[in-house]
Amino acid sequence: MVGRVPDAPVARQDGLLVEEVEDELVVYDQRRDSAHRLNRTAAIVWRHCDGKHDTAQLLQVLEAEVGKDLADEDLVEISLDMLADKGLLEDAAPARAPEETRLSRRRFIRRVGTVGAAALVLPSVTSLVAPTAAHAQTQCTTCTACTSSCTSCATCTSCVCTSCTACG
Repeated sequence: MVGRVPDAPVARQDGLLVEEVEDELVVYDQRRDSAHRLNRTAAIVWRHCDGKHDTAQLLQVLEAEVGKDLADEDLVEISLDMLADKGLLEDAAPARAPEETRLSRRRFIRRVGTVGAAALVLPSVTSLVAPTAAHAQTQCTTCTACTSSCTSCATCTSCVCTSCTACG
């Protein structure tokens, strides 16, 4: 990539369908058959992962968008961790240990001071895995845990399957 800054993350674009919904993004990953909802903070970071913004510059972008009193390096790192975990970054840096991510989260909440204010800006990437066509058509006849009269495991709302071969 021309003009790429060393250690600047790049948002994956290949195989993704992106839809903006208010100030959030819905990203459908065609490779993994999964959809991700990026809240405002995660969406801001992902949009600016262009190979030209390193962590310090991403922090400046977040400060401009959510305010200097809320944005900090931990918020950027938490966002990048979540995006990398969902496969939404190209050539992501090696994943930080879960303890490091938890520490960043705790430091951020402690610095912000109130859980309510932190909840407004903490990044969130919520995922939903789409069933394969074959799984969606599977009859829920082999499940002994399911007590409903469902016709498909994918649409069953009361099924508690955990070991059923049809439901996974």
